[in-house]
Amino acid sequence: MTMKLLFSVFLLLFATGGKDMLAGRWESRPSAKGNITGVVFKEGGILEGYINKKPFVSGTYNFNQNDSILSFVDNGCNGVEGTYKVMFFSSADSLRFRAISDSCRERLEGMERLVMGRVK
Repeated sequence: MTMKLLFSVFLLLFATGGKDMLAGRWESRPSAKGNITGVVFKEGGILEGYINKKPFVSGTYNFNQNDSILSFVDNGCNGVEGTYKVMFFSSADSLRFRAISDSCRERLEGMERLVMGRVK
């Protein structure tokens, strides 16, 4: 019985990767002006955003992997929390965001246009 339980736990960890799917470095393609937007989601719920490798925002995040729901607070919107559905595609190496709730208009408009790829 114990062996079956251990095997089930192993399968569950293997199926979910055992880590936050969002963790890592993500970047957009260059914009018409040549700007590249990026974000690093660190294990432990820390995020850092940058444009052309220059930091512009930081904060904390929570990612519910089961529902692909990202909630975060950054220093760019006066402590306002944003909540987004993360839509992974292309073998989970690309993502885009759909707003669930965010009263920070500037961030909302930027996030909904943003498509990012995982940086390996």
